[in-house]
Amino acid sequence: MEPAKPLFNDLILHLDAPPHDGPWNMAADQAWLEQSEVPVLRVYRWDQPTVTIGYAQNLAKLAGTLPPWPVVRRWTGGGVVLHENDFTYSFIVPAVHPWSQTNPLDSYRLIHESLAKALDDGSRLAGPEDLIENPFCFVAPAMHDVVRDKVKVAGAGQRRGKLGLLHQGSVQQVLLTEDFWPRWAAQLAKNVLVKEEMTDAMIERANELTQKRYSLDSWLNEREDALP
Repeated sequence: MEPAKPLFNDLILHLDAPPHDGPWNMAADQAWLEQSEVPVLRVYRWDQPTVTIGYAQNLAKLAGTLPPWPVVRRWTGGGVVLHENDFTYSFIVPAVHPWSQTNPLDSYRLIHESLAKALDDGSRLAGPEDLIENPFCFVAPAMHDVVRDKVKVAGAGQRRGKLGLLHQGSVQQVLLTEDFWPRWAAQLAKNVLVKEEMTDAMIERANELTQKRYSLDSWLNEREDALP
């Protein structure tokens, strides 16, 4: 397989090793998006099995279909994702970086194309023949998701706005070794800076976002928060 062309000159690889709950993980992604000046690949874990639902999904309509796990609403789109044995990452491109303005379909394709090459296991991008309608993300491949044979192994939700681009992804039904993320980061960018800690300012902002948005029932049910 030919080496993938780097998408960036510089990239921060944030290996967020301690497991967190759902609201914190969502808040940390937003804090990075607000405060980083360079693209970030954040890799993180969950402190217990957790459900995330897409920004536009109706929780009431999903009643009876979800496992009895904590549920958190993402800031990104997409469907229901069950986080139990998956590998979770976020790709964050701040607005100051030109790549944040990449066409949505192109950004989704380029990120997943790079991911499929890094997996190097016969994975490919889903085409029209692979598409299925279902509210559960990993039952229903979307265009340019990553599939192996007929099995979806990677999908994501995106949000694009004045803060930049947030791409929240999950890799499932594959086994990734610890060196996968540094290898993929090196494929994504010419220069990679590994960070294991967020700045104090980011942690403070993530705590605020956890309390005033992602942990609120009003956010989960109605997309309403307590932020100024």
